[in-house]
Amino acid sequence: MNRRPRSQRLVSEINITPFTDVILVLLIIFMVTTPLIFRSSMRVHLPQAAQGEEPPRNINIAINSNGEAALEDTQYNLRYDLDVLKFKLAALAGKSTDPSITINGDRDVKYDFVVKVMDVAKLAGIKHIVLSTELKR
Repeated sequence: MNRRPRSQRLVSEINITPFTDVILVLLIIFMVTTPLIFRSSMRVHLPQAAQGEEPPRNINIAINSNGEAALEDTQYNLRYDLDVLKFKLAALAGKSTDPSITINGDRDVKYDFVVKVMDVAKLAGIKHIVLSTELKR
């Protein structure tokens, strides 16, 4: 019977490399899928108006009743992210000679959130602000 020499010891440590690889793959999957979940969950019910005309299409922002705004597939919380939103709107306004913004506010949104977006848009250099509505039928 062959025996191991006594000078060699048995390694009893756990190799965590495969575990780390699995965790990193899961992290990447969650980082990729989370924006897709937020983008598809933004539902806005516009208020209705008797008359309407097609607004100029330049910058579109949607505000839901929870105080969250969606601008170019990015979601902003209007309680905390106003400075980031202002920076993004200023960058978008700089791309156009006569920038305008269309605000799609949910009919149940607090008036305060719409006014905050309008103020941030004015500070970003946007001169034309359009509030979007649906036609009554």
